Amino acid sequence: MKKLNFILSLSLLLMLSGCNSDDDNKNTERNGILIFGWFADSRCSGDCSTIYKIDSENIYRDIDYNYPENTFFDGNFQLMSSANHKDFESLITELPDEIFNEPNGYLDCTDCTNENGGFYLEYQDNNGFHKSWRFRNAIFPDYIENYRSLLLDKLAALNSL
Repeated sequence: MKKLNFILSLSLLLMLSGCNSDDDNKNTERNGILIFGWFADSRCSGDCSTIYKIDSENIYRDIDYNYPENTFFDGNFQLMSSANHKDFESLITELPDEIFNEPNGYLDCTDCTNENGGFYLEYQDNNGFHKSWRFRNAIFPDYIENYRSLLLDKLAALNSL
């Protein structure tokens, strides 16, 4: 009986660790393009936005400093050869799953406009999924809190390059 309990316990442990492994690897399999950054309010003059793009191999920076005014950002991206892709790929892999169920537009702020600035995210994959989201520094869903911190850290690192 002890041997049977041991085998059942071991089997259960292996199954559970296999399930956790699948969940942990789910986000790392994302191989789309993420466009991300910040934009200032409408009173800004000069360089009022910084938008980047990361794909499966490289990081790019929009060199025109355009606002993300439309649903999708059409930037003039230039390769950032000084940026180590591995340092920033967590921006794609850590993007919260909940965001993919959100409509295009501002998260938790249906009446927000670009006039007050905020953060910009756009994700496109190879299967035709393409959405963009904005959020304010002070108004966002709870699930984005950790990602917001990651985004701020990575934007600071990219801005220093």
